[in-house]
Amino acid sequence: MIKSLVLLLLILPSICLGVEWPEIEFPKDSSVEIVADNMKMYGYPTKTWIVKNKTSQMLMAAFFKKQWKSKSDKFDEQKLGSDYVINSLQDPFLLTARIKKEYDGVTVLVGVTKNIESNANQSTVDKFPVPVNSSVISDIQSQDLFKTGRTVIIQNKKSLSANYHYYRRYFQRLGWLENSAILDVRTGKAVLMMSQGTDTVDISFNKKKAVVNIVVNQVMEGH
Repeated sequence: MIKSLVLLLLILPSICLGVEWPEIEFPKDSSVEIVADNMKMYGYPTKTWIVKNKTSQMLMAAFFKKQWKSKSDKFDEQKLGSDYVINSLQDPFLLTARIKKEYDGVTVLVGVTKNIESNANQSTVDKFPVPVNSSVISDIQSQDLFKTGRTVIIQNKKSLSANYHYYRRYFQRLGWLENSAILDVRTGKAVLMMSQGTDTVDISFNKKKAVVNIVVNQVMEGH
């Protein structure tokens, strides 16, 4: 077993070298942290970093725009709530920077996703269940030797109760147990925590005006 693991570790670097991921430059005075070495977004291989800097949101946006726009097959930038999002398609890679304002600068989630055709079927199979007419804003999966993690962000214009009961019934039908459940229509917030053995799912619901934002954190042990 140990010999097999050592052999695998020796082989992995040569496999990684065969994949020519684009190089990402970060501002010199930034704090950069790798989120995960083995991650999937919508079923596709992804590399992700968290970048912190004391500059402004627009100066950080200008940094990535200058770095990516001329290399892009398609390029767009837009405000998403209070965040500023830049997308650069450099086929077969999609580069994204989501820039969030902080009181002392910005935090940026930078991701590079590789579009591999062989993963297309997996992407479809692995879609997280959502109510009809919902938008999946983000679906990030990570994996290590012991567990698989998944964070999904969903938006729709259904009622807070309809969303809460959709997921409560969905997981109950699959045999999951309810550990904690709070539905407060008055404040526009709800929380649902469920488990099945060592597997857990935490779902938070937050209604702002006519839109409900849903954040799902799921951990599957030994998968």
